Amino acid sequence: MHPPLYLYEAVARGEVPRELLEQIEREHLKACCSACAFTIAQDDARRSRPSTPGWEPPRDRLDPLRDSLRERKLNVRTIERDARAWVRRLVKVPPESRRDKIAGAYVRYQGPLFCQLLLEEARRRIPGDPAEAESLADAALAANRETAVYQSDPEVEAAALALRGNARRALGRLVVAGNDLAAARRLLDRPDVKDPEMAPEVFSYLGSLRTNQSRFDEAAGHLHRAATLYGLLRKREKAARILLKLGLVHHACHDLPAAVTATEDALALLDDGAEDWLRGYAHYNLAHHLHAAGEVDRAEAQLAAHKELLDACGGEVTQHVIWLKARIAWSRENLTAAETLYTEARQRALDRGIAWDAGLVGLELALVHLVRGHTAKVRKLAHEALKIFSEQQVEREVRAALDLLDAAERRDAITRELLERAIAAVESASHGRPAAANP
Repeated sequence: MHPPLYLYEAVARGEVPRELLEQIEREHLKACCSACAFTIAQDDARRSRPSTPGWEPPRDRLDPLRDSLRERKLNVRTIERDARAWVRRLVKVPPESRRDKIAGAYVRYQGPLFCQLLLEEARRRIPGDPAEAESLADAALAANRETAVYQSDPEVEAAALALRGNARRALGRLVVAGNDLAAARRLLDRPDVKDPEMAPEVFSYLGSLRTNQSRFDEAAGHLHRAATLYGLLRKREKAARILLKLGLVHHACHDLPAAVTATEDALALLDDGAEDWLRGYAHYNLAHHLHAAGEVDRAEAQLAAHKELLDACGGEVTQHVIWLKARIAWSRENLTAAETLYTEARQRALDRGIAWDAGLVGLELALVHLVRGHTAKVRKLAHEALKIFSEQQVEREVRAALDLLDAAERRDAITRELLERAIAAVESASHGRPAAANP
């Protein structure tokens, strides 16, 4: 039977035990899907043998492919070494020339293994060079086409579509990114898509896409699912990265207790073996969420307790730590310290060429000057910030707040209310910055 709505409502009221609903859902899955029926049968068999050890995920997502090659008595180490060398050569070839070179390599280097090595390279490229990641995912899709030796592999197709979608998201092409990720998600239902990391990877990319689209409730759902699945696979660092993103989404939704909780959960997964910059970002983000939630003392203590780690991160983290310290000083009404720290944070943003941050810090610094009565400095900072934001693509609400501030600046009539409205609008449009830790 289909689980009816009234049964869910009865469970919510406590009139029916949840176990009954779960049994009906389980029976429905078995009746509707042969793959689910097989998995449930395996689980039933396992339960009948209590001493049977639980399933352990592969240590490396390439392990199943290596095992399949060993079954055919092939020299896996040599094939993988040669394939990796070929991929390193391929990335030096112009993207428009790659498709002519991959067909023979696909057969020579054992099909799916070769494609997964291409996709490994694409994953590494997404943060710094999403256009190259898109090109490599395209190459994997082209290589995966059916040949006389191999059938096309749906697992390769799902991974390539997901990676291409994420690369396109990073390039700002959100519509086509959504199409790719929707296709990858549909392929997750195929019984021959067996890579246990495939589902959390797709959901993490969907979470990032929905965040870019300001569809935060959907983003939170996808990221929570991805973090849970990575946790079940004992991929602690990957789960932590997703939880950090989830914290930023909760912050953008103004659910600050949830942002704090998600970030604390991420820190609990990051041991001393994690990279220093990642742990530094996590501690900074926690301090940022705590300050936004009004817990100024805890935020300040967080920065002080991890000062050495945060200092070692350098660059972007250092700028944001100084910015947060300026906000803490402003919260404590220590105007002299706030002015000094905001000035330093703004200069660091300018030196690093991050115009948006420089503009927002400038508006916050202008507010300090306004309270101190330095009206000439207020006009100068507001004018420079408005010039920065005039060159940015911003939403209508942000533009309206900035236009009001612009009109006031021209009349030399800037007020605290107008500045605070502009700051709130710009910060909302930047999804919770300066918490820019989005690994």
